[in-house]
Amino acid sequence: MVGNRNERLTQLLVKYRSNQLSSSEYEEFIMLLGAEGAQEAIDATARADWAEGGGFLDVADMASPKSLFPMVKWGMGLAASVLFFLCFYHYKNISQPEQKLLSFQTTYGETKRILLPDSSTVLLNANSSISWSTQWKQVGKREVNLKGEAFFDVRKMNGMQFVVQSGGMKVKVLGTVFNVRNRGEVTDVFLESGKVNLELDEGVKKTIAMVPGNKVHYDEQKRDMTLKKSSTLDKSASWVGGMLIFENATLADILNHFEDLYGKKFQVKNIELLQKRLDLSLPYADWELIRKAIEISLHVEFEENGNIVIVS
Repeated sequence: MVGNRNERLTQLLVKYRSNQLSSSEYEEFIMLLGAEGAQEAIDATARADWAEGGGFLDVADMASPKSLFPMVKWGMGLAASVLFFLCFYHYKNISQPEQKLLSFQTTYGETKRILLPDSSTVLLNANSSISWSTQWKQVGKREVNLKGEAFFDVRKMNGMQFVVQSGGMKVKVLGTVFNVRNRGEVTDVFLESGKVNLELDEGVKKTIAMVPGNKVHYDEQKRDMTLKKSSTLDKSASWVGGMLIFENATLADILNHFEDLYGKKFQVKNIELLQKRLDLSLPYADWELIRKAIEISLHVEFEENGNIVIVS
């Protein structure tokens, strides 16, 4: 009986080495590796491997019988351990489906409303992307990776956590409405309703609990975080309503925002203008109207050459 099992194991070892095992054969292979007498078949395969290694045999010829025996036993044991590890690794990859990502992205000036597989909704801002693991049910966690900006309306689901990974921050919720903006090394989170825990990895993990109306600004490079306790959707994520609202914002900050959203590169001839502060309410989707509003407010002209905008 043991002989038959070892013969079968040897056959599977041969097929393994040529990468010809099927899924069912992998399962049989793993089972036989743990059976009585399996080490004999493994050792026989290992001996064949060592016999093919000329360099090893040259060294073995120079060794005394006492020193050779431990060397061979150690070598065969190592081969068996590596072999078992590789088999288990490949078996795991076959028995567990490869994790795939569902991805969405927007171009400059584009927003997109997305219904996730768990029925949560995402409004994705321009020049942004998210990815979602299709294995979320199997792992018991809903996780989104965000680059750019998005507004989330998360559906509660049997206590299953929903996590947004963005920059150096994780936003953890069960069901809530919030906005996350990550541009460069700066992340802003605004909570409209529900509860959110922010997890920062600054060497030592730090968690911040947010309540509705809170806005958190985090600079990953400076490791600096500020919490504003009273904000509104219009002030923190006005784009969701189709508007871009700026209150007491410098022209430099406004133009940086336009670069993220529209892909424009601005060259301002009078650099003193960059520190001028403005209150503006502009329609998100109408670049021409935005351009005219800035020209009128600052008494300047925009000269566009492709994506380069010269302000004079």
